[in-house]
Amino acid sequence: MLYYLLNATAIWLICLIAFDAFLRRESYHSYNRFYLLGTFALGLLMPLYEWRGDSIVYSTGISRPVVEGAATVKSNIVSTTDNPVAMNWQQWLILLYIAGVAVSMFLLAKEIATLVRMYRRGDKSKDGVWSIIETGKAHSPFSAFRMVFISSKKDYSEEQLKMILHHEEQHGHAMHFIDLMYMQLAKVVFWFHPLVYVYYNRLLTVHEYQADAAVDQDPKTYGQFLIEQTMLGTAPALSHSFNRSPIKKRILMLTRNSSALSKSKMLLALPITLVCVLCFSKNAFSDDKRVKKGNTITYNGNVFELSKEENDTTIVVDPTNGEETMKITVREPRPIKINGKHIYSDYGTDANGFTTITPDINSIGTLNSTSLKQYLLNNMKDVIAKLKDGTYYLDLNYVILNETGAVVYYGYSDLRYRPFRTSTQASNSNQSEVIDEKLKNEFFKKLIQLMKSVPKTKPATVNGKPVNYLILGHAFYDGFNVQDGKITM
Repeated sequence: MLYYLLNATAIWLICLIAFDAFLRRESYHSYNRFYLLGTFALGLLMPLYEWRGDSIVYSTGISRPVVEGAATVKSNIVSTTDNPVAMNWQQWLILLYIAGVAVSMFLLAKEIATLVRMYRRGDKSKDGVWSIIETGKAHSPFSAFRMVFISSKKDYSEEQLKMILHHEEQHGHAMHFIDLMYMQLAKVVFWFHPLVYVYYNRLLTVHEYQADAAVDQDPKTYGQFLIEQTMLGTAPALSHSFNRSPIKKRILMLTRNSSALSKSKMLLALPITLVCVLCFSKNAFSDDKRVKKGNTITYNGNVFELSKEENDTTIVVDPTNGEETMKITVREPRPIKINGKHIYSDYGTDANGFTTITPDINSIGTLNSTSLKQYLLNNMKDVIAKLKDGTYYLDLNYVILNETGAVVYYGYSDLRYRPFRTSTQASNSNQSEVIDEKLKNEFFKKLIQLMKSVPKTKPATVNGKPVNYLILGHAFYDGFNVQDGKITM
């Protein structure tokens, strides 16, 4: 969510700066309205857009599964401690956000109730498709839907009333009320975001420019009337009011005509959109890149510190004669810290990241290598259907969950394949065969997509406090069998 808000903020800020610098003082109001609505929607949606191009990322040197001799394998789901867990800062932020939404909805409901009350209590008359509501209260004229609210017809001359109706009817013809509701809902959801209010105010001003341009009256007379309305009370937030937008700017805009050359600024939206797509979409070109520097890897905005290399002793059994041989392998560095915070696991680590005997975790979360493997295979049936019969090994390891239970890192290196063999072929049973590269790439693209959407689970805890947790790939050491395009266990 944080990255979404940062990207959305960057898009809105760039677009608003461009609007104020190049478009705000021009008189092509319909385009400016489209620009504001479009770029606001761009900020909402673009951070959710996901590139599906060259997204395969092979980790460098930390992903191939190795036997973790000192690890305690926990393949079943383990529930957390029964002790109540104190609320962390993220839960407090969620409560604060919900409270803000509730207050914003209350204020919006209050504005709606005000409009309904003024409509019910006012004297109603028709002017074509428009309803004129005389409220009997001192306020500037305003409109909502196809209703025009005024204090009383007696307060205005025939010429002034005509100006009011032409102005407010333009709001209705241009469907400005839809824009208003759109932004009001945005203010409820993003009540904390200042740029949403900036967009709202800019859009209201453009609405007034459009409505002013429709009034068939000389600028001096109409400008004087606008100044007179500033002395009256304001209107509900769900309406368009004469005195809500800056009067001075509206009077200046009445006499402004943009030149043909200035209309070239309308092409500005194209490069801005391109910049937003390239820089602020979810998982854009740089989003999936892992940058290794020394013993650290930067990935998705997080910095992971790696352990030092370790030697590991493995007992290998020859399936043909049962003889045991000892094999010494080098355990590749694994992530031990994320943004300076320790990454816990089923085993302990010392200051250098070497394995110790005593586990440093109290309770693991509800996601482990077994459940993760099941999640991936259950959602990859379309790709698995294209695999040849045989046993497959997915070299996925070092899956890291953050303090909220979300996957923030994983390593993988290959999908290996071994065909089913008869007893006479047992001597070659440990040798893998080559998988079609195109099919392997399709498999990994699907895997990456799924790893990005792993549902959040209950995080691991130490002394009741959520912590970062490293899942080892024990379940991935065991292959999965594919026959006739389906998984058979």
